Amino acid sequence: MQRVAYHRLAAAELIESARFYDERRAGLGDEFLTAVDAVLEMIRSQPELGRRGVLGTLSLRTRRFPFRVVYELQPDHIWIVAVACGDTLPSCFRGE
Repeated sequence: MQRVAYHRLAAAELIESARFYDERRAGLGDEFLTAVDAVLEMIRSQPELGRRGVLGTLSLRTRRFPFRVVYELQPDHIWIVAVACGDTLPSCFRGE
């Protein structure tokens, strides 16, 4: 399986979102991170599974949380370009 690397802004989005959920309820941030990890495992095992966007991106939605993991396939790794709430994704990532 390919390794996963995060764009620095995607990593910041992930951390900020986990903190947001933890402020709502203790432990909910960890549940969010677990949901994102499950998506990352799916991406690593089946990289082409994601919904195609423009600019060569693909994305998969998390279960339970309204987030999509947006990624690009690189020759030696999977590049996570965004971890964002589905409502806030730019249309270029949604394939519109």
